[in-house]
Amino acid sequence: MVEKNHLFGIMILSLMVMFALIHLGVSIGIIATNKSFGNIFRPETGLASFNIVIAVFGFAVGIAGIICILTNRDGIGKS
Repeated sequence: MVEKNHLFGIMILSLMVMFALIHLGVSIGIIATNKSFGNIFRPETGLASFNIVIAVFGFAVGIAGIICILTNRDGIGKS
């Protein structure tokens, strides 16, 4: 059972994972509307790449944080 004080952390990290999913969806939408990949230095391609990077980091932080809270281990967060 999750303690009451851990519920806030789980909610914030779940929102982070959803935020990452939104960024991934936006980047897929940008790529789908601009199917000509002749020039990789266009602003649309750069924006899609940026959103993919944000999504990867968001998923990594969100999932690692949720695992830390649910297993009561804070070793991932400490150096």
